[in-house]
Amino acid sequence: MDLLGRAPESEDVINGHRNTHSLVDSLVASIKSSEEYERRQPAPAHAPISREQVVRAYNELLRRKPESEAVIDSQIAGHRSIEELEASLRSSQEFKNLQVFSTKRKIHWDQVEAEVANIHRLLGEDPNGAYQRALTDFWLEIPASTAHPESEDYRRWVLETYSKISSRKTYSASSEETDYDLATYVRRPVPYSNGSSEAIGDMLMAIGHVIRVMGLKPYSSILEFGFGWGNTTVQLAMSGYQVMGIDIAPNFVEMVRRRTRALDLEVDLRVGSFFDAETIDQQFDAVLFFECFHHCDDHIRLLKALPRLLKPGGKLVLAGETINNALPYPWGVNPDSQAIYCIRQFGWLELSFRENYILDLLDRLGWIVEKHNFLNAMGVTYIATRKP
Repeated sequence: MDLLGRAPESEDVINGHRNTHSLVDSLVASIKSSEEYERRQPAPAHAPISREQVVRAYNELLRRKPESEAVIDSQIAGHRSIEELEASLRSSQEFKNLQVFSTKRKIHWDQVEAEVANIHRLLGEDPNGAYQRALTDFWLEIPASTAHPESEDYRRWVLETYSKISSRKTYSASSEETDYDLATYVRRPVPYSNGSSEAIGDMLMAIGHVIRVMGLKPYSSILEFGFGWGNTTVQLAMSGYQVMGIDIAPNFVEMVRRRTRALDLEVDLRVGSFFDAETIDQQFDAVLFFECFHHCDDHIRLLKALPRLLKPGGKLVLAGETINNALPYPWGVNPDSQAIYCIRQFGWLELSFRENYILDLLDRLGWIVEKHNFLNAMGVTYIATRKP
């Protein structure tokens, strides 16, 4: 009764114990080793999980912050120990998704040239089939730097990695320029020229998402960096915003100038670089990077220059960037196959960032960030404003 909280099932059970155990101590030890006795024991007391432990577990395992204080409170209430919480996070689908690189085919440095040549061959043979599959087929194993991710040594490691993949001595922003027939692409720029309904639909939805979550008042002023084919630029101008656009490539500037003129839209388009942010003597309601921030070779310098460009309450918008929490390091060269192909074939700088790295950096530089999820090929949108 005392150990199991009940009487023996029958006289036969009592007699069986008498025959088996000559001493009471032996019987007690047998009962205490039973599953029934174990089930009756109270759960061991645990120290309560702290808020800091929850945040640290998320950063280490999911590589992001918890969504809200309510989520933190829920995790504290739902787990008896930090070990139990960590086990729960490791069993989540999100954690499993972060192992994505381990599910792809891994290649090494000596295989880069052959893999890039194969992708280029498939572009000519089967552009909508085997070529597209090859662009997501592998990842390059890049040993991580031990330097602090905000240090000059770390940045030097990133650029040295780029040089090794690209077979170029150094990175130059001029590598980002693209040669194409201007007259053809004025009429049908990428992605329209590809004829892919998926790519066209993703682009249109993503631009609509960005315009919606920016929530700017009519006639607001926007500075758009790296506008490329100009699809976002055209939509912003058609929406009535006052747009200044800066791109490194003269042919892109001329193409978008022709597109906007054909629609009788007034847009201030200039050839320049990201670091014009340090010299522009104008302020804007928003500064926009759409699929281009990850081409900047010194994003910390750029982020430090941006506050001077914003009016009080102005917004920094990072949209469609290569945020990937499965990245094997805080930030650096994107090791995925499409990025490796573009680095080697065209000399583009293709970077990627873990979300917790970029959000922590923005926080330290004085930004408050809102994340707006949009589940399509262009990723999410981050809108940052200056801290009071």
